[in-house]
Amino acid sequence: MKNKRLMILLLLALLSGLTLCGCQDRSVPESQTDNPAIMNAFNPESQEVPEVQEASEEGNLAGNISENLFSAEAAQGGPYGKITISLPEGWSFEAYPMDSESLIYGMYGIHFYPEDAKEGYIEITYIKPFGVCGTGLKSENADIAGQQASIGTYDEHEYWDFIAFHGEYEGVVAYTYSVDSWWDKYHEQVRDILNTLSFQASEREGGAYIYHEESEITALGLEFSLKNISPAGATLVFYQYDPDAPTGELDFGDEFELEVQNDDKWERVPDILEGEYGFNDIAHIIDAGQSLEVDLSWEWLYGKLPAGEYRIKKEIHDFRGSGDFDEYTIYAHFILADSE
Repeated sequence: MKNKRLMILLLLALLSGLTLCGCQDRSVPESQTDNPAIMNAFNPESQEVPEVQEASEEGNLAGNISENLFSAEAAQGGPYGKITISLPEGWSFEAYPMDSESLIYGMYGIHFYPEDAKEGYIEITYIKPFGVCGTGLKSENADIAGQQASIGTYDEHEYWDFIAFHGEYEGVVAYTYSVDSWWDKYHEQVRDILNTLSFQASEREGGAYIYHEESEITALGLEFSLKNISPAGATLVFYQYDPDAPTGELDFGDEFELEVQNDDKWERVPDILEGEYGFNDIAHIIDAGQSLEVDLSWEWLYGKLPAGEYRIKKEIHDFRGSGDFDEYTIYAHFILADSE
């Protein structure tokens, strides 16, 4: 768990200087270690600028399926916009909202695949930010669904590994996973399906956690994140990844504080309660090397939050004994869209 998170943090550190990325699988995301796109992205010594080629006739992804043969629509909304594709007969899909934990990468999206395929799928997802590194990567410019995109392929195999969209569709990425057995038969239909892609940035819903350096206390080996975010509350997630870091037992209470960003400044969200209020006097213990999740409702104190960028503040104690502890402050940043 610790190594996986460290690799993810390393990848995020590389993203600021690059615009592309690649990886992928219709089963369990943990089984991705045989994919060179993923492994190279996690290797800091394998960084190189991908070779970019001009768009070929294939790169233009001109479609063959007549519009009237598309029989189903797959859609998934999220805090950055709504992803939609059309599918012909003989294709299936699953849509995954925020925090579904079923995507290879990204926050929310869609898997689609031929009904007769025993494994593998194409994943279309929203990921922010998005980057790439690694050896053996070739990138080709293309026009897909009326948008500029970059097609990335590792090690010159027949199928592409990822397609990163730009412009109005920035943040939308398509991945292949275990498509070897059916690619020759269906790659043209994949091309046609991708040409139906629509991303409506104005149709936003839900919330998303945003990683920030304030969300980690390295002295405690502790990370703080959120999931199941709504205008009324969220699930707090604490992950203690280094059992040797704390000097005592880690704990936190029920008290919290919400701040909203206005004009690049953080301001406390106004209370809706009149008079004094308090929190339960309780200590939640974060076990060494473990994760702890706690559901939190803030509606009673702040009401339902409007769209915006927020952070929640928590105090963490490194407790060694009565009167012997260190106190730390940690934040989890998140956004809320116009969902209600």
